Amino acid sequence: DLFVIFSFHKVLLLENSDHYDLFSQLDRKEFLFCLFKHLCIGGTLCQFEDVVGPYLETTKALYKDLVSVQKNPETKEICIISTIFRVSAYDDNGLCYPSSKSHEQTFAYLIVDPCKRHVHTLYHCFGESFFSN
Repeated sequence: DLFVIFSFHKVLLLENSDHYDLFSQLDRKEFLFCLFKHLCIGGTLCQFEDVVGPYLETTKALYKDLVSVQKNPETKEICIISTIFRVSAYDDNGLCYPSSKSHEQTFAYLIVDPCKRHVHTLYHCFGESFFSN
């Protein structure tokens, strides 16, 4: 129901939300949580949805495409081997990358796979598009 989804957006964004503490600060720093949050909140043209399932499925698929894992031969546990960096750059005027304007939905991640020697980039700049003037 729409109220549940709207409330869920509040849980993701507002520290004074009744249920903000459903996710710990440690949870909120996890890359999987960040991906989910970025997808749920969306961009300037996004509308609230009344179904969370597609967001969960898309988050899982994107995470699996970006992050590499390896099974420990001794313990049989699956371990993440990728290193994930949230990237920002500053110059004399302050923040310059991923945008000169700071926003919750403006981000750049580098995901490094040491075994394959691949680097994936995930970038979004809130409110800007190829069609912007």
